[in-house]
Amino acid sequence: MKRMLLFQRSVVEGALSLLFQCSKYVDLKKVGSDEEKIKYALLLDLLTPVAKSYPSEMGILSISEGLQILGGSGYCDDYPLEQYYRDARIHPIHEGTTGIHGIDLLGRKIPMNKGKSFHLFCGEVETAIVKGKEMPELESYARQLSEFMEKLKKVTAQLARIKKERGIEHALADATLYLELFGIVAVAWQWLIQAIVIVKVLNGDPSRAEKDFYQGKFYTFRYFFGYELSKAEGLVNQLMHTDGMTVQMNKEWFSD
Repeated sequence: MKRMLLFQRSVVEGALSLLFQCSKYVDLKKVGSDEEKIKYALLLDLLTPVAKSYPSEMGILSISEGLQILGGSGYCDDYPLEQYYRDARIHPIHEGTTGIHGIDLLGRKIPMNKGKSFHLFCGEVETAIVKGKEMPELESYARQLSEFMEKLKKVTAQLARIKKERGIEHALADATLYLELFGIVAVAWQWLIQAIVIVKVLNGDPSRAEKDFYQGKFYTFRYFFGYELSKAEGLVNQLMHTDGMTVQMNKEWFSD
């Protein structure tokens, strides 16, 4: 039960944090210098398909876990979750399907401006990693995120090679998986940013209520890194060793 509740909190609050990060870039794009406006516009362009897809997809899974917690009664209209579950299913469709967002991210946003947007994103994440490594409580988590960032870079370079050698169709065949990987890493970045603040508060002199709140946040952060970020390993493996099987599949072979 605690695991299911931690899952819901970790993906919902992580997704919300990513949306706030994008909102911050929107504001900074309006008030910064010309160079800063370009920077934040590029970051916003890159993260838009991620910010639209990750909350949409994970929202469905989060509500599903809520139904599971309540058992059979949760599936009945005694609770609002059954309505939320049906309503949430449209989100990965009506703002552009998840598959289209994957193609947009990998096919357009990553290579635009000779990869400058992706380079800027890596810099933003690295800033959080450096700060995290300075705190004993977060050093191992910051190192874990750093390792996955390197894997994301390698996957990105590998798919660029596939595009050059085998064509755009093969390179984008698993664009949705790439989007999923990117989303997990991006939300882990957001949780590390939150954890830096959490540790500072807990190392201070919080009230009992504040301590309970931030301890809960810290355990949610730990859950995401332990249970969700680790899922990215399978996506990395698949994307690094993609063989174009889905492209080669013939439509006639789907028949009975």
